Amino acid sequence: MLHNEINKHIAAAMKSRDTNRLYVLKMIKAKFLEFQTSKGFKEEDFNEAKEISIIQKMEKSWKEEAELFDKAGRDTSELKSRLAILQEFLPKEPELDDIVAMIKESGIEPQMKNMRAILAYVQAQCPAASGKLVSETLKQINA
Repeated sequence: MLHNEINKHIAAAMKSRDTNRLYVLKMIKAKFLEFQTSKGFKEEDFNEAKEISIIQKMEKSWKEEAELFDKAGRDTSELKSRLAILQEFLPKEPELDDIVAMIKESGIEPQMKNMRAILAYVQAQCPAASGKLVSETLKQINA
């Protein structure tokens, strides 16, 4: 799981005194711990798909922050370098063809009314698949 890998990278960043990388890794670890200590937490809920989801939320938030900084004319170089480090831990999003293939192999009728079931199936197969991408693919299939 990713949290074990993050701990190894934290140790390496501490040894190399890479403060920027260390900051990002500790933020990821903090978000993992925040989830694990949240009310109603169940150990079986904390899997690699959930870890990826947590990192994706961080990425989205940091991208929005970078856009706001750009609009305000502030320097975003540090934030962008942190985003690059964060993205190292995210798997590549699947291509459109891959999602179409997963939808077809699911055996679920490809209609918008079945979106929830299709999304659950695709994300179980490929945790990096965003809901937005699956939704757009489903719309294209039905067009």
